[in-house]
Amino acid sequence: MEKIKLNDEIIEQIKDFEWGNLTIKQSAIIEKLILNEELNRRYKDYGLCRECKQPKAGHYYNNYWCQSCNSKHFQEDFKNWTSGNHEVDKFIQSLQIKSNDCSEVLEWIEYDKLEKVEYLAKGGFGITYKAIWKDGYILDWNLENNQWERSKKSSKTYENYPVVLKCLHNSQDITAEFLREIESHIKIESIFVIRCHAYEVCTGLSPYHDIAHEVSLAINICRGLRPKSNYKIPQVILNIIKQCWDADPLKRPKANKLHNLLYNLYYSSNHEINNQIEQADEINEKLTTTSSLYTGIILSYTINSQAIYTSRLLDFKNLPEPKNDDEEEEYSESLMICYA
Repeated sequence: MEKIKLNDEIIEQIKDFEWGNLTIKQSAIIEKLILNEELNRRYKDYGLCRECKQPKAGHYYNNYWCQSCNSKHFQEDFKNWTSGNHEVDKFIQSLQIKSNDCSEVLEWIEYDKLEKVEYLAKGGFGITYKAIWKDGYILDWNLENNQWERSKKSSKTYENYPVVLKCLHNSQDITAEFLREIESHIKIESIFVIRCHAYEVCTGLSPYHDIAHEVSLAINICRGLRPKSNYKIPQVILNIIKQCWDADPLKRPKANKLHNLLYNLYYSSNHEINNQIEQADEINEKLTTTSSLYTGIILSYTINSQAIYTSRLLDFKNLPEPKNDDEEEEYSESLMICYA
């Protein structure tokens, strides 16, 4: 089906507007001219693409990205690279043309684009290395130079962009089914792991540190067991954490939604959030003087000898249908709090 687009007459009237700083009169013109709800939202969020002149589709934290144009540029480049495995090529290409932001782009990187490859560790699924990616990742399409613009910026700007490599066992036997599992894991299941990391950051405790990591733990997690702690976590953060480990993967927030929630939370000036953080700090300060886990202000606890935190293959059979903890309260509406 043909996509709905703005016609040339509308584009001519709004092309010089500063979409991020519209006047009252300009806002009224936009509401009058752009009647399609999706195009109206995209224009207000991202503005017009310099290349196709249509409202861009992407994520708000990269308002340069135009999904339709960049999808075309990826497809034009398909003939210039191959992994040597047809299924891997199709997998990478399908993700590239659907990318809404540079953070969703998957690339095939030739080995000669890497340097200083060094061994890090061995886990249950393969061997991990660290290396320098000489070019850096795709940021956006450079219209003037007619090529991909790349970046070496993450939490900071690197002269030599560091990456982690994983050499999978029997990778020459990769199938389409395996790649579909990988994609599903990346999009949904990894959110549960992010939640466990959030728990550890907030409390200082490794999840399930006092329990053997064996089949009985897997069964109990499926039955709703979640990490517990007396450490007070601000409710608005706890609500996000609980949503991330929902037993139903489809109810967990997608990575981009989670990014938006945390971004808005970090930059929010909402007084209720600040009050929750202050109250949690007061409670936790008292906890350091009463809990057996603390020696002074130092957290000290024993990890079960069978609690294993390195990657390994767990092939447990006949696990029960996953469910949430019946004793846990439903995450409240404060997750939908309006950030100022």
